[in-house]
Amino acid sequence: MPNIYQEVVRNFRIKDNILIGQELPISREPINVSEVLLKTMKSNPDCIGEVDGVTGKKYTYADMSERSIKCALWLKKQGVKPGDIIGLCSDNTMDAVLIMLGTMYIGAISNTWDDKLSLITARYFLSVISPTIIFANSSVATSLTEAAKELGINMKIVVLDKLNGYEFFDDILKGHDTHEIAEFKCATISKPDDVALIVPTSGTTGMPKATEISHFSLYHCLSPEKITEMEGHICIWAPTLRWHYGVQLAFETILARSTRIVAPDCNDEVYFEYIEKYNVTWLAADPCMLIKSLKMNLLDKYRLLTLKEISVTGSLLRKEIQKAVSHYLPHVLILNGYGSTDSAGDICVQVKGCKLGSIGFVTPNVRIKIVDIKTGKTLGTNKTGELRVKLPCVMNGYYKNLEATKRAFDSDGWLCTGDLGYYDKDGEVFLIDRISEFLAFRSINISPAEIEYVLATHPAVLHVAVIGIPHEIDDQHAMAVVSLVPGKTVTEEELVTLVEQNMPDYCRLRAGAKILDELPRTATGKIAKKKLLEMFAH
Repeated sequence: MPNIYQEVVRNFRIKDNILIGQELPISREPINVSEVLLKTMKSNPDCIGEVDGVTGKKYTYADMSERSIKCALWLKKQGVKPGDIIGLCSDNTMDAVLIMLGTMYIGAISNTWDDKLSLITARYFLSVISPTIIFANSSVATSLTEAAKELGINMKIVVLDKLNGYEFFDDILKGHDTHEIAEFKCATISKPDDVALIVPTSGTTGMPKATEISHFSLYHCLSPEKITEMEGHICIWAPTLRWHYGVQLAFETILARSTRIVAPDCNDEVYFEYIEKYNVTWLAADPCMLIKSLKMNLLDKYRLLTLKEISVTGSLLRKEIQKAVSHYLPHVLILNGYGSTDSAGDICVQVKGCKLGSIGFVTPNVRIKIVDIKTGKTLGTNKTGELRVKLPCVMNGYYKNLEATKRAFDSDGWLCTGDLGYYDKDGEVFLIDRISEFLAFRSINISPAEIEYVLATHPAVLHVAVIGIPHEIDDQHAMAVVSLVPGKTVTEEELVTLVEQNMPDYCRLRAGAKILDELPRTATGKIAKKKLLEMFAH
């Protein structure tokens, strides 16, 4: 990692028990972030931007700029205007980021969804956000069509892979005049807080909320120092554009003039195969991928000799895991980091020499304080409390949900992360646990409420709670505990199948389902999930 990035990250200070990252100049000029990326692609037409890991097909920056502009022109011809919402429901494909850019070029808002959308979840999202057009994998097109019909929403669906009865993405790119492509200009945004992106949260007290991310936010989460560090790398990662981190990685790679190996959903070993096949030098991984690589002896099979850096994020990276992987890959720099959808950027990152298991130091223009969760008092060194942060690229708020937006911040404007941690005498930050009820499966944050929502649709289910059963590789496996409507029946196997058929794979009830006569309650009448964990987490 270049010394300039290390110096910037290390150049923080502590004042009044607040960690203050280096303060760098920030412009409040309204900048269309997608225009910055388009200029980079046009200035480097021969750069190989994307390679399909499965087929080896390549896109140069010239290909990427042309296809994204054609998408933008087609959207304009459909009557899409600045501020309109365009959905994107896709796994990692070569065209996904180009659709997002084409949407942003014309001032419209890109709204990304999980590509493993069920009918129930599709119905929920469409009831919250009604996109004008959705670009989607063919696997979810039917669910989207059915949900839109039920809700009476008039919406066009364009599929990324051919499906009878639907417009195909490659076809909408045809017939555009070469002159209008060459003369294309991005829309000017009126103010920096104009929304560029809406991404869903995992949700804590209900179904996922829609997080609004501005052009200003996206632009300023793209650190010039970090982009310099990524220049010339061949990169691969798993997060899709449904996650803010996936968007950030895609944009940083373009600005760094790096090559991305595009990998669709696959198991961890396939990523290692691609690393060796394409001489990958930079990998973004979650801790679960590293744990599996150790448990399944993959690092005995794959030496990954071209790899130079692994950037880790998504859940807690234990120091034992970081140390063990470093032992197998002594030539690789393994760096942990921390951020969130709501923060819309990096909060902490490790640099070379950081302590194993930490999340590193506060990043530039970010402030962190540790707060006692009972008293609200700001705590000092080695005192555990909730991490609260202030940063310029924080989300605008939740789409059409002012109350939830207010609850996300304390009275002084600090974002409440819901995570417990502390910082040591050197200012290095460590995470301990989550305050929230999130389940963590392979570094994916899962809302129990989302699974509970599906289970509650069964006519025999009266009350339901979903808890996380610890698992040595996957972090946690979801378990459902239900009580039934008197006189009605359902088997535990049927509940497991219900979730399997209506939820993404990572939400499956891998720890099974349990049926009780009555669920335990707290003094305030809430379901006592702690008691359920005591009963079943053994």
